[in-house]
Amino acid sequence: MDAINTMNLDQYCAWLGRKPATHQKPYYAMYSSQFDAIVTDPRLMQVPVDDHLVHRGDGIFETLKCHEGAIYNLEQHMARLVRSAERIQLPLPCEIGEIRQRVIETTRAGGQRNSLVRLILSRGPGGFSVDPYECIETQLYIVIYAEQGAFMHRKPAGASAAVSDIPVKPSFFATIKTCNYLPNALMKKQAVDRGVDFVIGVDDHGYLTEGPTENLCIVTEDGTLVRPPDEYILIGTTMQRGIALAEQITQVNVHPFTVNDVLKAREALIFGTSTDVTAVVEFEGQQIGSGTPGPVWRQLHELLIKEIAEHPEFRTDVFSGN
Repeated sequence: MDAINTMNLDQYCAWLGRKPATHQKPYYAMYSSQFDAIVTDPRLMQVPVDDHLVHRGDGIFETLKCHEGAIYNLEQHMARLVRSAERIQLPLPCEIGEIRQRVIETTRAGGQRNSLVRLILSRGPGGFSVDPYECIETQLYIVIYAEQGAFMHRKPAGASAAVSDIPVKPSFFATIKTCNYLPNALMKKQAVDRGVDFVIGVDDHGYLTEGPTENLCIVTEDGTLVRPPDEYILIGTTMQRGIALAEQITQVNVHPFTVNDVLKAREALIFGTSTDVTAVVEFEGQQIGSGTPGPVWRQLHELLIKEIAEHPEFRTDVFSGN
């Protein structure tokens, strides 16, 4: 076995000059508070290895969507970011209005009218222990990257889902959007390994919770849209908007539900920033309702798409300078 090379700064800079890796092609822009600047070369999009975000998962995040040049639901994401920061006692690196402006400017620098925005607040660099007080200061990272498009655009016949056996997070952690996503990552791996589109967690009482990054709702036999209680889920911003829109077309209720409730439902719906609203037509290998996307999904899909595309209250224009 050959000895490992030792690289100096000049050699490292030369290594950075190599062609970007294929997987980096969809990375459009990144802001880092470490150098208070935006970069558009993916080779420069890096985080310090001693940032507690890296080796402890100590941070929070939001994922937003830029659709046709406007960020959807920006204010609600900012409000949830503040709540998450307060819950884990993470000081904001600057005023929330400045964070908002950096999101807009970084999205603009990405140059794509359709993209996803990953906003991360980390405890910051400073060492490798578990002690958060060794961190110098909170860091802000914003990454603009490609979106895949809504799930139903890629699979218009609907989604398959199953139950996950990955233990759900305790309520305190489930309700905060932290960067500790190991359970979520294992759930996604489980979905891929099982050949289904989504898996859903189950709490100790046998009630369904949420997917790796999505919320699950059902439409009962009497047409009521039901979402799970807040205790073991992270309330998604897209589900919140979906529920508000659903109140225009049907009754809405908050109540725990089981696998059997899903199997008896007329429809099952999944909400997420990147997925919008998705019709689940198969659960645990069994057909849901008619086995096709149902009328509540169809109406909600139309209302949500219209709001994302047109509603001024929920659209923050990126490219006009606002």
